[in-house]
Amino acid sequence: MLILKFSALFIMFIGLACTLAPRLYGTVIILVVAAGYGIFINLNIFQSWIGFVLLLLTLLSEVGARGLRILTTRPYRVSRRYSIDTSVCNLAGIIIASALLGSFVGATIWEIVVGKTLLARLDMIGKILIRLILTAGVRLICGLLMIIIIVKYMMYTL
Repeated sequence: MLILKFSALFIMFIGLACTLAPRLYGTVIILVVAAGYGIFINLNIFQSWIGFVLLLLTLLSEVGARGLRILTTRPYRVSRRYSIDTSVCNLAGIIIASALLGSFVGATIWEIVVGKTLLARLDMIGKILIRLILTAGVRLICGLLMIIIIVKYMMYTL
């Protein structure tokens, strides 16, 4: 029984980590694990109000957060994928150039080669990244609330 609870919690925490990625359905993973746990242990433990709240949080997380992301990033001319890729690749480029050539020479070469093109759009990219982080935060909070409800009312009931 303890192994089953640990396994279910472990998979739910993997789902919670998946809520931070834009294309992974972390809250759906949490919902499926909760339903599977409820069916496997005892069908009476999966009460209707728990199922409704978990389904509502899943819909809010997946549909609402995606709609929020599209709505908040639409006015900008730079795509969401470009913003994420540019930030990650340029950060990695700075680190690698500094590691290979030394901090001063690496940063100088990065500034000469890449900095001119990036700095023109840095403000717009930063605004999009902040909005994407806020959207991921909404999904993370929904997933965390789901896990708290599952643990409190399904796994450790008296």
